Amino acid sequence: MKLKDGLVLREVAGQYVVVPTGKRVQEVTSIVYISSSAAYLWEYMQENEFEEEDLVERILEHYSGVTKEVASLDIKKFIQTLQRNNILDDGVARGKTFVKLPVKRG
Repeated sequence: MKLKDGLVLREVAGQYVVVPTGKRVQEVTSIVYISSSAAYLWEYMQENEFEEEDLVERILEHYSGVTKEVASLDIKKFIQTLQRNNILDDGVARGKTFVKLPVKRG
């Protein structure tokens, strides 16, 4: 998985916001707020392809007292948020997809 291009993270009034730029403005139409822990992961995610386990390991290295189970659950929810908001390039088509089927005659 990787983050789509054309997205930047900004801190606004103490909250982290994913801001689409260029053509992404048409695809990412919701304001997406993420936690400070997710913001910590953002830079890594922008520079690398990753799996959920990679993000769990980074959280466990960075924060003391967090169990692998809690980190895994939190990362799963974070990934789902990114997927729902069309931020993650994970090979799954989301949104409006049109398929033209051939007309069957006769």
